[in-house]
Amino acid sequence: MREDNVRKIWSEAELDAALSDLHGDVDAENGLAFARATLMAAAGGAEAPPPETRKAPWRWLAVAAAVVLLVGGLAVVTSLRPSAPEPSRPAATLTDLDRPLEPGEFRYAQKLSWVPETSNGTQVQVQRKVELWIPADPKDLWHRRTSSTGAVRGLHPGEAMRVDQTPTDEYGPGGRFPGEPSVPGTALPHWNTPFQNWLSPDAALVASLVPDRGTLVKRLQFDTIDTTDDGRMHSATESLTMVRRVLELGLAPKDVRFALRDALTDVEGIFETPGHTPDGRPATVIAAKDTGQRFYLDPTTAQPLAWDFPPGTPTTTTPLRTNQTSPSSGISPPVATTSRETPLPPVLKTTPETLYSYAITRTSG
Repeated sequence: MREDNVRKIWSEAELDAALSDLHGDVDAENGLAFARATLMAAAGGAEAPPPETRKAPWRWLAVAAAVVLLVGGLAVVTSLRPSAPEPSRPAATLTDLDRPLEPGEFRYAQKLSWVPETSNGTQVQVQRKVELWIPADPKDLWHRRTSSTGAVRGLHPGEAMRVDQTPTDEYGPGGRFPGEPSVPGTALPHWNTPFQNWLSPDAALVASLVPDRGTLVKRLQFDTIDTTDDGRMHSATESLTMVRRVLELGLAPKDVRFALRDALTDVEGIFETPGHTPDGRPATVIAAKDTGQRFYLDPTTAQPLAWDFPPGTPTTTTPLRTNQTSPSSGISPPVATTSRETPLPPVLKTTPETLYSYAITRTSG
């Protein structure tokens, strides 16, 4: 399927013609009906994909994967040219992402962010993509894929930088991935509460959240989220980070999302205001006064749209390994480490935004 075919909403005739070209070595009648119905449903049509009676052929799974670009909070299209990523585009139609999932369906979340790197002594930003598939039963196996889009910001004219785009796939039962804290429920005398996985949330942490504003305010201020916690009340940025890490999964129910949003405004040093995302969409903006970090939520669903922060702000990142000469460089597994971003040079004095999109899909990648 060509890139230009995915970017527009097709008529039924165009859709049939495009899908007919793909049928190849699969059952034309069944495969075409499944893919056509899936795309029409994503684009806002009345048709829905028929129940699966057999495992879909890989070529039709590729077609279904393209639906992800149409059904989330925004449709992200990245340039194939490393130096010029194409801006995000709004989705054609928002779907009901809060409906119960059927067996075989997954909640899909995509996060696009810019990671500082060095190229020939010059600091640049490399765009990283993290995709997450959560099954209908969140206690089952989650799939996380980390890769680079190949896009780079900050290169001088004529300068090239090689970025390995090979994905790293990880699997975690109930959202517990290798390398992440494995001490939930552990308690020490100087901690306010037993340890809670707010910074690497899993199915159990999300299930523990109740849509009660007062309860959530207390948790955002005093839950133990790090093994070095000394019982102090969390800072505004720490509380904002706790909420961001949970909501960006795309798993929290709508009532919990709104309760978390409202609870944040009761945390000292947090303020909320109407505004717009970095790419111009209406949003509820929640900001931390101590660092200037801003979290953008959809006003009607409280789903995350974007996040940004001033250069030099403490944040939690996963470095990408890059290489100027060898294609063997890879992308490190997404194990969170806390660091302070290096101040950006004048050419990059822009906010390194993160963009989110969500969907429901029938394939885990």
